[in-house]
Amino acid sequence: MTDAESPAEWWPELAPAITPTAATKPPFRVVDVHTHLSVPAAGAIAAPFFRPELEPRTLYSSPETLRYNREYRASDRQTGQFEDAEVRLSDMDRQGVDTQVLSVPPTEYFYWLDEEHALRACRVQHERFAEVVARYPDRFAAVANVPMNHPELAVEVMREARRDFGFTGFELSADVVGLDLDHPRFDVVWEAAAELGMVAIMHPQGFTHGQRMTDYYLVNVMCMPLASTLATTRMILGGVWERHPGLKMIVVHGGGYLPFYFARTDHAFTVRPELRKHISRPPSDYLRELYFDTNVFEPGMVRHLVSEFGADHVLLGTDYPFDMGTTDPLGFLARAGLGEDEARQVLGGNAERLLRL
Repeated sequence: MTDAESPAEWWPELAPAITPTAATKPPFRVVDVHTHLSVPAAGAIAAPFFRPELEPRTLYSSPETLRYNREYRASDRQTGQFEDAEVRLSDMDRQGVDTQVLSVPPTEYFYWLDEEHALRACRVQHERFAEVVARYPDRFAAVANVPMNHPELAVEVMREARRDFGFTGFELSADVVGLDLDHPRFDVVWEAAAELGMVAIMHPQGFTHGQRMTDYYLVNVMCMPLASTLATTRMILGGVWERHPGLKMIVVHGGGYLPFYFARTDHAFTVRPELRKHISRPPSDYLRELYFDTNVFEPGMVRHLVSEFGADHVLLGTDYPFDMGTTDPLGFLARAGLGEDEARQVLGGNAERLLRL
């Protein structure tokens, strides 16, 4: 790219625009459970402590991807979508979405911060979310970010988010600075979440062993669902839901690959003792207790999730405002062939019930 050329001229697809939905807006509340709101003030707290090796998506991104992401996020449209509630409202109206559930972008988990700065960053994020929700209570809800690398502090922050801000869920990555979520140190988090009725929303931040994924944007294309697949499988086989049956979890990006290939894991459970150490039932029994969003890009995959796991376990999610999101969710789901009751549950009813909106 020459100095005379702008990023938009070189990459015209920067920050895809939201156009009016091709579908008819239903007469009930439409809720998007998978959206991200950036909080630059929290980023400023974390910035002095950042190192690229702490973030897999940065560590395993090619120079082309890193450059594109910088210019993508710096575009006027994208900055507004990530930070400005009013810009989001305009896009939501075009999409036919009544309510967005706000969560931090995965790049803003900041799990690598020490306790003092992690607490400060989370509180700044929650205060910003609460400000937006208070200004537009019918249009936005929010879930917490908790410092998972400090489990006892994470429980404290979770309780504070529930008590002081009214949040009914929390977002988390598919690993915590490389540590898998089936590790016993996180049991206090799962116990508190079940006790408080805080729904966990798993959204990975890359994949910790992405050495072979740097080209072709595989660091996102493959690694995001792969990270969710690995994390969910380990949590199931590690007995997390055996120990904490009250824990409710939504796994975005359609749950990763596991909901579409769980039979292999079930088969291994029947023939291999390694899979039976911590669980008493086939792995898919626990999988059926989880929830999945619709950000899968192929209507038939939504149909599979509904048919296999029930319409009451599938929720509308777009990944707004990332370019790997669904820009016309109503139009997309109209092609999935859902029945009227199924559509009512997927488009909003399940979110209202789970997150007590």
